[in-house]
Amino acid sequence: MVMLEHLRNRVKFQIEQLLLRGAHARLLFIASLVGAVAIGGGLLVQAMDTTFDGKKTAIWWAFLRLTDPGYLGDDEGLSRRVISTVLTVLGYVLFMGSLIAIMTQWLNQRIRNFESGLTSIVRRNHILILGWTNRTPPIVGELMRSEGRVRRFLERLGARGLHVVILSEIVSLERTMELRSALGPLWDARKITFRSGIPLRMEHLERVDFQNASAIILPGADFAYGGADESDTRVVKTVLSIADQQGNNGNRSLPLLVTELFDPNKISMAQKAYQGTLEILATDVFVTRCMAQNVRHPGLSYLFHQLLSHGHGHSIYIRAFESFKGARFWDLVGAWTKAILLGVVRPHGEGFRSILNPVGNLTLEADDRLVFLAREYEDCEILKDIPSRQSPHQSLSQSQPESPIQTENKRRILILGWNHKVVPLVKELDDYLLERFEITTLANKPAIERETELTKQGIDHDRIAVSHYEGDHTSLSVLEAIHPADYDNVLILGSDWLETQEESDARTLVGHLVLKNILEKNPQTPKILVDLMDPDNVRLFQGMDTEVLVTPMMASHVLAQVALRRELNAVYAELFGAGGAEICFRSISDYGMANQRLNFSELQDASAARSEIALGIRLVDGSLELSPPQYKTYMLKETDDLIVLVREEAA
Repeated sequence: MVMLEHLRNRVKFQIEQLLLRGAHARLLFIASLVGAVAIGGGLLVQAMDTTFDGKKTAIWWAFLRLTDPGYLGDDEGLSRRVISTVLTVLGYVLFMGSLIAIMTQWLNQRIRNFESGLTSIVRRNHILILGWTNRTPPIVGELMRSEGRVRRFLERLGARGLHVVILSEIVSLERTMELRSALGPLWDARKITFRSGIPLRMEHLERVDFQNASAIILPGADFAYGGADESDTRVVKTVLSIADQQGNNGNRSLPLLVTELFDPNKISMAQKAYQGTLEILATDVFVTRCMAQNVRHPGLSYLFHQLLSHGHGHSIYIRAFESFKGARFWDLVGAWTKAILLGVVRPHGEGFRSILNPVGNLTLEADDRLVFLAREYEDCEILKDIPSRQSPHQSLSQSQPESPIQTENKRRILILGWNHKVVPLVKELDDYLLERFEITTLANKPAIERETELTKQGIDHDRIAVSHYEGDHTSLSVLEAIHPADYDNVLILGSDWLETQEESDARTLVGHLVLKNILEKNPQTPKILVDLMDPDNVRLFQGMDTEVLVTPMMASHVLAQVALRRELNAVYAELFGAGGAEICFRSISDYGMANQRLNFSELQDASAARSEIALGIRLVDGSLELSPPQYKTYMLKETDDLIVLVREEAA
């Protein structure tokens, strides 16, 4: 009995191993059974009915009954009919049932494989996104929204249309539906392909045909396991992995790679590793620059929302005009009626150098590209003759004296919460040499650890005084104890130690409600800036006199725009950083032009006389109008502002 049981288990095991080899093995097994039954049935019917010519004829008779039930009515005699009936029933089970089951299972498996993104693609000039993070949906949305910019990008490559390929560790119907929900009406299944894999493995990179991509976007992650450091480590490893493929593919040139790093100290490491064209967004530096400028010039968040999201108002465009070689920059200002000339982008080494609102009479070179603020790319076409105008630096007699920054006054800033953005934010404020700040932080993280992080950056405590309090800013009693109404600005940061952006925003919302509850008792309230993770939560702050920066979305949009026009990385680096040109608000009374009927062209001349570039108007209700038509007239009050681009030393 033991021997018999062992033999039975061995046979079952061998059959199991055979069936698990795939559909071809299962078909072979069923074919063997069909053959065995046909042989057995043929031999049996020949033994019981001697009218057959031979064994082959009997076996063929049995095979026909097994595979085709239509022969059942042709048989005569009891033995033939009984055997024919048994063979027909077995045929339904073995031949038809098993065959259909095997083919159905095989087809379902193939469909699951296709849905899992395991097959390789063969494309050219697609845009490849490596990894699924909280950045990925906004990046795809910005690409789908930037139709004109995408079209011009593809025309330079000779491609026909946009196609986005996403390499994701997990590919499922749920992920597809998540992207579809995020894109809304922008969703187009014909332009988006998911593939399963991780960018650290060669076969997975080949699966998405990375060598033939027009651009590769490698996003970071705010909620990566291990925090910002782990996200940077993954990005650097991926850059090394992609660069390693160059030698394995006949030394073909690598595509443009656009990525982000939270720690700017790792940028040089990535640049040395990648032998192709590489553009790196220093995320923490970029985001904190926007925060710092918004703190210094409240109201800029509404303008940032327009500039950094294509299709939501005005955008920054770059165009080349070879005919302007040798022309002076300030002689070109005013040559566009629907666009505003901001500066130039000039090739510099392997990258570009941005020169916005240049000092002096900058002469254009052959390779210079002009930088514009406009609603549409077509608005940057010259619509009138280049005006013969006097350089603004020669017209200072018309200008009002500028108000120097009062360096003896400190701006008091309260930071609620602590994440990886705080240290670069303090360092960014430290770079504004003409200003002084007093910063207070309130967070659960031990004060000694926060102070250690700041000390490593060499912060000048003579210009920036930083004090730390420990506690939960969502607690009413804790927040009341530090008197938030006494500050000029309050900044509420998202929590990167939580697992998801939904949890982070929920905590931010609670902290904001607690803060507003305290401030409603005070006539003088500070300017509030909130760092959000999910753009869907912006609507919850409407009507609360609170500015919001959705920092992951801002970084995502910049990554997408730089992938389509890499010169924009240099423009954003200057526009949002210390030491260059920046956007600010000037009271119309500073120009002595309040309560006068003026068109925007006259406002441009007044700002140019002070070495500024007028970008638009902010009315007392906070509404912005960027790049209005030059002929449009206004009756501005002293409470209205002119939006201008200035150099930092004049800000």
